[in-house]
Amino acid sequence: MNNPQSGKAAAVACLVVAILCWGSIPIFLRYFTNFLDPWTVNGIRYSTAAVFWLPFVLLLWPRSRRDASSAGRSPWRDALVPFFVNVFGQVGYGVSPYFLPASTIGFALRVSFLFTVVLGFVFLAEERPLARRPAFWLGAVASLGGVALLFAGRLRLGDGNFLVGMAILLGATLSWGAYGVSVRKFMAPYPARLSFGIISIYTSSVLLVLMVALGRLGRLADLSLGLWGMLIGSGLLGVAFGHVLYFRALHRLGPIVCAGVMLATPFVTYLGAALFLGERLTVVQFAGGLLVVVGGAVLLMTRSRMEQVAG
Repeated sequence: MNNPQSGKAAAVACLVVAILCWGSIPIFLRYFTNFLDPWTVNGIRYSTAAVFWLPFVLLLWPRSRRDASSAGRSPWRDALVPFFVNVFGQVGYGVSPYFLPASTIGFALRVSFLFTVVLGFVFLAEERPLARRPAFWLGAVASLGGVALLFAGRLRLGDGNFLVGMAILLGATLSWGAYGVSVRKFMAPYPARLSFGIISIYTSSVLLVLMVALGRLGRLADLSLGLWGMLIGSGLLGVAFGHVLYFRALHRLGPIVCAGVMLATPFVTYLGAALFLGERLTVVQFAGGLLVVVGGAVLLMTRSRMEQVAG
């Protein structure tokens, strides 16, 4: 007989480990800037994740094929739109550490939830009532104001590289906002592991082509075994294990609780970057990061209340 409390405890443990996985990735990426170009890092990391997901695709596709084909659908065709926006997000995310500190990346990435909600208004009718709630606009303004504060100090100093990096990162968060909406719209009939497996295979194919075309592959021969382990391990942590653990928690705890707890992720990045990279945010930048998180929390609470009323 299953113990509900032990099942909930296991889900909470999965969520905590997922936060640690995803919170660590900007630190890894920033560290890799000392050794490799972004195209090579992206290609190796994502192809590692695609290899991890491949057995799930081979196992689950025949099962879903019977149901999907009878409805005239194919997961490989339906995954094309999420894959397309995911590539842009992954490229931007991979390039941004060459311009930005890891802690800034960690906080700015939380804006993707706002983009998910806004794009949901356009493509998902069930999301549109949220726009009529004043608290939504309060959360949106707080999130965008937080991003402005993250910009502010470097803007006064005329740091062009920082501004380019923030533009790239915001483009990546916009892509991931579109990614979340497109997964809900096109991949809802399929198991999550199959969906992410197919998308990761598509994405890694493009990233490998970019690696061969634009990367400096000769530098891979100079990497130590330790760096190879970190490169492959970060791919598993960020793309493979993180998703497995998060979706395990999602099924047990629900999307609102999980998304709310995930707001702690940038603080993991901030502490890790301070310990391992010696990074420090200014008071204004840290206040901006807090405001991004607070804005995300307000958006989540507003959405939760709307779902409770609808239920």
